[in-house]
This record gives sequence, C-alpha cells and structure tokens, in this order.
Amino acid sequence: MFHTRVVLDDTPGLDLEELLNPEEQQRFRKLCLDTSPEELTQLPDVVELHLDQIRENQGANTDVETAEAIGKALLGLLAGTPAVDFTTEERSLIRGAVEYFLLADDAAGDLDEVLGLDDDARVVNSVLQRIGRTDHLIELN
Repeated sequence: MFHTRVVLDDTPGLDLEELLNPEEQQRFRKLCLDTSPEELTQLPDVVELHLDQIRENQGANTDVETAEAIGKALLGLLAGTPAVDFTTEERSLIRGAVEYFLLADDAAGDLDEVLGLDDDARVVNSVLQRIGRTDHLIELN
C-alpha cells in the first residue's frame, strides 16, 4: 500500500518545538504516514517485537525501564481505543510515534546512551497530549 506523509507543520497542540530539537522534529514528521485503521491494529505486534529486541540487545547504558514505559504507553493507547475511533490525523501521529520508537539511531543511540530513549518518550508524550490521551503519559525523570 502506498503511504502519504501527513503534513503536521502547523498542528496546534503538538509541542514538538518545545520537546525536540529541529532534527528530531523533522525526522518525526517524516514518519507520520497516512495509516488505515487496519494498519493501526498491527502496530502492537511491532511494538512488542521491538521491546523484545531491546531486552535481548541491551547494553550497559540501555534504559530498559524507559523502553518498557514507552511500550506500555503505546500498547495501552492502541488497546484502549478501537482503531476506527481515531481520526486520520491521530492515526498518523500514532504511527509516527511508533515508527520513531523503532528507530535505533535517532537523536541519541537508544541502546548505547543512558538518555537514548528520552527523545522517544518525549515524542510519545507529545502525541498523547495532542490526541487527548494523557492517561498514558510517560513519566520522565
């Protein structure tokens, strides 16, 4: 299936400018693809697989606790609302957050740096705030 990128440059309530540096913002926006409800229902399996990979490949500096919190937030969001109840924009934002979590070489190396997953958590929190699902926010230290 062909995916189009959803333009988020002027999306109100998406606090990317406050949470991410310009490179992170640009990378996230590119990951926000048009996503069908059916595709959204496949994302929990992808999140679970990625969490398994983090657990198996963790290094001395890997923050597995933050990875687990990100996974819990994403899985809770995806399990808590039927995919058809999300708007096109919300599905795109959720997809972008999941895809950003899957990136191992984003702003900070997820497995190599102590704070490597903090940008991923900030992306997820921004999306959760934007779609009004603050019940799944990740507590950042």
